[in-house]
Amino acid sequence: MKFSFSHFEFDCESLVLTNNGKVFSLNEKPAKLLALLLMESERIHSKDEILEAVWPGRTVTNQVVFQSIGHLRALFGDDAIKTFSRKGYQWQLPLTLVTENSTPTEAPTTQLDEVSEQVDTLTPPSTEEPVAEISKSVAKNKAILPITVAAALVLIAAVYFLV
Repeated sequence: MKFSFSHFEFDCESLVLTNNGKVFSLNEKPAKLLALLLMESERIHSKDEILEAVWPGRTVTNQVVFQSIGHLRALFGDDAIKTFSRKGYQWQLPLTLVTENSTPTEAPTTQLDEVSEQVDTLTPPSTEEPVAEISKSVAKNKAILPITVAAALVLIAAVYFLV
C-alpha cells in the first residue's frame, strides 16, 4: 500500500519514501515503524507492539522506539505522531491512499486530531529547505539544549545567593 501525506509519499511494502517525487533516504527501522503507523493509522500502537513489529525476536530497550519516533517527528513535524501517555503512539497527519492508477483516495481517518489538521492548514511544511537540513538543524539544537539549561541553572543559583 502507498500513502501520501503532506508532500511525501510512502510505499509500505518496499519502505520507500519520496519527497515531492524524489526518493528520500530513510533507515530500515524508522521505515518499518512508519509503515506500521500508516497501515493502521486509526489505532494507538503500544511500545511493546512496536518493538515486536519492528525488532521481532530481538532484545532491545524502549529507547530505540523513542529514537525512531523522534526521527520520524524530525522529518514530518511534531504533529505527525501523537503520544498517548502509557498507551502508545498514533499517526495524526491526514493520509491519502495512493492506488495503482495513481488516483489518490482518502484513507480512513477515524481518530485524527482536529487541532492537528488546523495547524497543518495554517503552517504548511516548507518545501524550500530539504528535509536532511531540517534533521541537521534539530540535531544541532539538541546539542545546544544542555548548555542552555546549565546556563539557566547558574543564573538561578547566582540570583538566589545574591538575594
